[in-house]
Order: sequence, then structure tokens, then C-alpha cells
Amino acid sequence: MARLIVHALSEDTIAAPGNRQANYIVVSVTDATGTPVTGLGIPNFMIDPVIVGPGGALVDVTGVTVGRLPGVYLVFVVPIAGQTWKAGVYIFAVSVNRGLDHGQNLCSVMMD
Repeated sequence: MARLIVHALSEDTIAAPGNRQANYIVVSVTDATGTPVTGLGIPNFMIDPVIVGPGGALVDVTGVTVGRLPGVYLVFVVPIAGQTWKAGVYIFAVSVNRGLDHGQNLCSVMMD
């Protein structure tokens, strides 16, 4: 088992209170030596909204796009079925797994 180094930032570019558009989380993943981790997809990412805007809900990962740089991913999350984004701060726990390798970090976004 090895450590993955995970950095994450979130931006609500098209997501907004009252809609179900994707919220973007940019995630950089490297191994313990700093080598970019490539080849990750939806099954490798778990996103948990630890803090949500008032009345907010859990989220589903609906897509993962590989960035232009190795080890950088754009993760798309939306509220679970039947829910919409709510105004306020969301704090996400981002977990990345590759086989027995694991890493996690936090990121936040102001949904406005």
C-alpha cells in the first residue's frame, strides 16, 4: 500500500443554486515520489460533501476528464437524484484510490 498525494480545488462555474449542472473539482494526483498518477476514472474517485449549503444533499460523480497535464483530472459532481444545489458553502472530502494506493484531501466552493 502506498500513499497518493491529492490536491483538489472546486469551482461552481455552471453549477448554481436551484440547478443540477455539474460542479467542477480539479484534482491533482501524484505518488509519494511526485510522479503523476495517470489512468484514473470515475471508480477511482469518491467525493463526500461533508458540509453543504442549508438543505443541500449528497453528490454523485458523473464524469472524470483527463487534464492536459499528466495526473490532473476534472471531476464532475451533481446533487443526488431529485435534489438541486443550494446556496452556501460546500466542503468536499476527495478520496482517490488506485488498487492498494490511497490519498485524500479537502476542497470547498461557495455555491452562489
